[in-house]
Amino acid sequence: MVPQLWESADKSVKKEVLKPGVFTKKPTECSTCTVIVDKINVTGTSEADLREKYHSVILDGEPEKTVIVGDASSEIDENVERAICMMNVSERSLVTIVLSPKRSDESIVSNESTIVKFEITLTQCKRHKPVWEWSAEEKYEVALRYKERGAELFKDSRIVDAFRKFSRACKLLITLEPIADLELDKQLEYNINDLRLALYNNMAICQLKRKNFQHVVTLCTKVLDKDGINVKALYRRGVAYGSMGDNEKAITDLKAVLALESSNHSAKEQFDVYNTRLQESIQRNKDMMKRMFKT
Repeated sequence: MVPQLWESADKSVKKEVLKPGVFTKKPTECSTCTVIVDKINVTGTSEADLREKYHSVILDGEPEKTVIVGDASSEIDENVERAICMMNVSERSLVTIVLSPKRSDESIVSNESTIVKFEITLTQCKRHKPVWEWSAEEKYEVALRYKERGAELFKDSRIVDAFRKFSRACKLLITLEPIADLELDKQLEYNINDLRLALYNNMAICQLKRKNFQHVVTLCTKVLDKDGINVKALYRRGVAYGSMGDNEKAITDLKAVLALESSNHSAKEQFDVYNTRLQESIQRNKDMMKRMFKT
């Protein structure tokens, strides 16, 4: 018997079957689905905000939608996709999505969670083969598409949405590990590795914008473990170290940037800031020691 109620592990998405469909294999990543969405009910914000602030293109008031699983560019649309991936063709369900408090770039706009309820019918599904059957080239092409979309979102200052897109692309490439065992064409192997490092760097700049400095260090170190002279990773990690108060490590990374690019003005400015702080800290310690041993 088909379960009438499904809830995601994080409890942010719940689906209750109103009318069972035809038992089929569920939609997978890159599947093309036609859905009808109606009876949208929102608490904690307005229906217009779903489009304007939450950037939903699925819950925009137009009932019939074509959804390609994986193409969502916002948290709310990703959650709609999660529900769709648990549906059978011709199934009609009531979906409830709980969104975390909306944030601006620096602070929480509202402490209230947004709850969205709507009815959705999966009318058609052109199912794509499951991810584990994709070739390395297919995974690379899809990951590249996600990365390019993430770059567009970043330019639009949608930092969190950009990060989620970069992260999804990276997770797809990670499924290829250990890549050396696949005996791929050398150019494809190079492209995959290059894309993965670019994604780590892109996720790092997103985390830097959000002031998640330890995450920046972790991501940039992944890049530098493979490419020790990657200027972007050295610069971003240096700034992150400095922002966490580790002036010595900040100076080390920024000095490495300047050794590679002597005319890098941003690195020079940051180097001067953290070098000044380090020298001031050293002087304070010297003064303290003098006072301690003063007779």
